[in-house]
Amino acid sequence: MSFERRHTPEIPQDAQGPFRRVAHTVLYPLIGAGLGVLTPVGAFLLRYLQADPVLKMLWARSELAYNSVFYLYMLIGATITMILFGYAVGILSESQRVHNRSLRDRVVDLHLRSVTDSLTGAYSHGYLQETVAIELDSAMRRRTPLSVLMLDLDDFKKINDTRGHLFGDRVLKEVTETVNMSIRDEDVLGRYGGEEFMVVMPGANRDVAKTVAERICRSIARAHIGDEDGGVRATVSIGIATFAGEGKLDPLRLVDEADKKLYEAKHSGKNRVVA
Repeated sequence: MSFERRHTPEIPQDAQGPFRRVAHTVLYPLIGAGLGVLTPVGAFLLRYLQADPVLKMLWARSELAYNSVFYLYMLIGATITMILFGYAVGILSESQRVHNRSLRDRVVDLHLRSVTDSLTGAYSHGYLQETVAIELDSAMRRRTPLSVLMLDLDDFKKINDTRGHLFGDRVLKEVTETVNMSIRDEDVLGRYGGEEFMVVMPGANRDVAKTVAERICRSIARAHIGDEDGGVRATVSIGIATFAGEGKLDPLRLVDEADKKLYEAKHSGKNRVVA
């Protein structure tokens, strides 16, 4: 089961105009065809403007009568030439566009790698800190609540010591999946460090945060994580800190408060929520 990221960092994208999706090997020949068609028209208009003002209409009829084959030849020749030229330019331009798209995709991938944990796919410690600061600033301006859950796997060292680090990694991945399925769509889940995770919950008051946290606890406790050598049932302790939407609060203090509540949960029996 793969981690489905619900919240994705905003990455600037190129503007998409009406012709951006048309292949340049098609677009440029079409432009060339248009220019080719306009060539005899432009030549005719230029000669028309140079004609005697009194005799313009007479000149126009005479010009079309005697030089229609010339204008037709110019139309066909210029159109074919410009289409071929446009196609050649389109091949080069399309190749460059594909290359630029590939580079842009690599930049997006590198950006996501820089803000996510390579093992679990959850967001990184640095991204969590930035998210808490941004969401708290927004909550203070809008006077809306914001909650932070701090989760820690109970007795994870024992799992690592008895089953090995590879199995411990599997536990971390499956716990991440379980937490991700238990939180709201707008919540941000990240790995804070080691076996510790954080969930940032915009707009969630203490009651909402506690409901979600208890759902996480129940879901993880029910999950059976196993391999060919048997399985384990992991549990988590969760601390909750909430900004109620009034006054001012430093992001570090909010995180520290959640950490203190987590410490209280760990030392009061584990596998529980303290708010």
